[in-house]
Amino acid sequence: MSTKNIYVGTCGWSYDDWKQVFYPNTLKQQNFLEFYSNVFQTVEIDSSFYHIPSKNTVINWDKKTPNNFKFSAKLPQEITHKAKLELNKARKSLKQHWDNFSPLETSGKMIAHLIQLPPSFTHEKHWNNLENFLNLWNEFRDKYGNKLRWCPVVEFRHKSWMKDDTFDLLKEQNTAYCAVIEPEIPPRMDITRKDLFYLRFHGYGKKPWWNYSFSDEELNEWAEVMNEQFSSNPKTVNVAYFNNHFSGYAVKNAQDLMPKIGVKPVQDLKNIQSMVTQKGNINKSRRSLDKWINKK
Repeated sequence: MSTKNIYVGTCGWSYDDWKQVFYPNTLKQQNFLEFYSNVFQTVEIDSSFYHIPSKNTVINWDKKTPNNFKFSAKLPQEITHKAKLELNKARKSLKQHWDNFSPLETSGKMIAHLIQLPPSFTHEKHWNNLENFLNLWNEFRDKYGNKLRWCPVVEFRHKSWMKDDTFDLLKEQNTAYCAVIEPEIPPRMDITRKDLFYLRFHGYGKKPWWNYSFSDEELNEWAEVMNEQFSSNPKTVNVAYFNNHFSGYAVKNAQDLMPKIGVKPVQDLKNIQSMVTQKGNINKSRRSLDKWINKK
């Protein structure tokens, strides 16, 4: 489970090559999320980058996960990569994203909405786009969010944004910065929104970055940095997601990191794997894998 306001998970959960490495071979893909949520307490939704999930799909994710499980979600590429946050092009998709994800906001399961920007989105060309977009986000949150989070997080992919005025803007707009561990952007650990620190482990692979397994030595080094961060900001919610999903590296590295920063799994992975293998598949009508596998 999560301790000290720290959550560790992966970017996505629906990967067939995680079978044997994480999911039992007998487990159907429709039951991956239920299984995942009995090991980890958070996940970043990667599929929302490619298309906005229907509201019914989002409601189903809510029903399949425990009450204390947390989601983050990537904004669709139509907004970030194609429209490059231009409001006249992005507004319709943004409103649909907000509406369809509202069930998870209402249930208290949303941590953040990730605005992952492309390398072509630069400080010189797109400053106004970012500022106007964040203004609109805050207007929406103030008008419709009430006490819900609707928390935006920005991930940059171009070095031009690594300037003080960028981080000043994020602080002014109450927007979290996404720290990244990857080859192109320096790993700044700035907290620009007091209640959230957001970190993504991409990796240092060549083709692509995220085809990479972090060594124990690397994880020890990052755990030391993260523990210092937690100690200095005890009231901040801290999330770390592993994006190196190839060959199940993400689930392995996430589990390797957790004990180094004081986080325990919801349940022991090997025990769950064994029970699912012995009893067959998960009945999809069950909210909790724990209830299902312990049913007599």
